[in-house]
Amino acid sequence: MKSDDSPQRSLADAPPADDAPTRVVVVNHVRIVLFAGAALLAFTFFDAIAKVVLLFLLAFLFAIVLNAPVRRLERRGVRRAVSVAGVVLLLMAALGTAGVVLGPRVTEEANGLVQNAPESLDRLRAQADRLVSDFPLLGRFLDTETLTEEKLAERFALLMPRIGRYTVSFFGGIAAGVVVLVTALYTVASPRPLVRGLLTAVPPGYRSRAARALTRIVAQLEAWALATLVLMGIIFLVSWIGLSILAVPNSLLYGLLAGFGEAIPTIGPIVSAVPPMFAALSESPSKALWVAALFFVIQQVENHLLVPWVMSKNLNLHPVSILFFVIALGALLGITGALLAVPTAIITKVLFEEFYARKRPADPDDLDDEAEQVIQAGDTEPPAPPAPRHEPEPAPEG
Repeated sequence: MKSDDSPQRSLADAPPADDAPTRVVVVNHVRIVLFAGAALLAFTFFDAIAKVVLLFLLAFLFAIVLNAPVRRLERRGVRRAVSVAGVVLLLMAALGTAGVVLGPRVTEEANGLVQNAPESLDRLRAQADRLVSDFPLLGRFLDTETLTEEKLAERFALLMPRIGRYTVSFFGGIAAGVVVLVTALYTVASPRPLVRGLLTAVPPGYRSRAARALTRIVAQLEAWALATLVLMGIIFLVSWIGLSILAVPNSLLYGLLAGFGEAIPTIGPIVSAVPPMFAALSESPSKALWVAALFFVIQQVENHLLVPWVMSKNLNLHPVSILFFVIALGALLGITGALLAVPTAIITKVLFEEFYARKRPADPDDLDDEAEQVIQAGDTEPPAPPAPRHEPEPAPEG
């Protein structure tokens, strides 16, 4: 007989038949189950303490703002405790002066707005009916039956649960403000133990990188916060003066709304322009157009002049990424989440660059060329795939 020296192949090594069922084997299923359970517990835990996390994030952001003047005073030889006390006293004096000067008029305009709301709605509905009669095509987009107190109350009641799960009430907001203020003061008065404790929690191999990331985050958050406060003040004054010149009622109240709207990027300035436009439309369509033109000019001057001038440190944040964080955090966390959109984007960007992008450096010119290929995808052919790498066949045994 002729012996067969070919290696014996077991049934397990034989290729499966075409009609054989595919067998899927889950590897490390215990780890997958444990990871899913840990993720669920982490989400549940965050959902339970979300309000506390938001309060402390606001407190740390406020502490970063206060630390800028405190740091400058400390460099001139003033002790940190004295610097913190002086900055807080100046801030309280400024807020108290603003409250004494503007408070009575703001209260008067707010009361007048509430009392004259039914009459203003009637005039607004009359103007809408007149516009629909003059321009019938507007009837497809403008339903005048919704401009009633009952309909608007129903819409508002439906909207309130959707503005965020963690939006607090008026008295809850006062209590939260006290917590934020006290936490920020303690943080500014003695920041070193907190920073040391945070760096101690980082593994030694990543500690220098974490310190560099924290330095960048604090510097960019400080630049953004101070610039936002300056822009809020400028937009408030310009909007108040412009609306007063146009004789729009409650101009101070709408100016304050425009100033606070500046804290929510992209969406805030647009939303804050809607109430004065409706107030002007209740008097005449031409005045509403003038108000729209006023806010358009303010936004153009802000985007092309004020923002480059005030933002001394370039944050390198694309408007689309900011808009994503505003919508996502606003839908999840309400107004507070929208206010924290830019800080969250800054923190995410810095952590990505320090802990991920630095490990995978790329040539900027190559990235620009590849990005241009993606942009011109409709007009150019996609680049050829790289040639497959052929591994050398292993040498036969023996």
